Amino acid sequence: MHTSIKLDTPVEFINITPLNPLISKCQIKVCYVGDEPNRNKSIITKETAKQMANSLPGCPIVGFYNEEKGDFEEHNRIIDISNGKFEIKDTTRPYGFVDLSAKVWF
Repeated sequence: MHTSIKLDTPVEFINITPLNPLISKCQIKVCYVGDEPNRNKSIITKETAKQMANSLPGCPIVGFYNEEKGDFEEHNRIIDISNGKFEIKDTTRPYGFVDLSAKVWF
């Protein structure tokens, strides 16, 4: 059975298979490939995507989950000003990793 969770960002989880109550295995669409600019105005050609794919196995999967929207967003930071100090805090969290035997597809 094909299960897909479409998000507002270019990430999409496909074929979700729970392995235990805390871990699931899935496929993830992570970027748009083409010769035209995507939503954030970047261009990732198929050649570039193939080169990037070589570094994916074993990489962490990180993101920011916006609880108010109930949606995953891109990497995120907040500015915290407290006790007279200015600090930038990363609110991106790890959610998993790319399997060492992952197959890249377009």
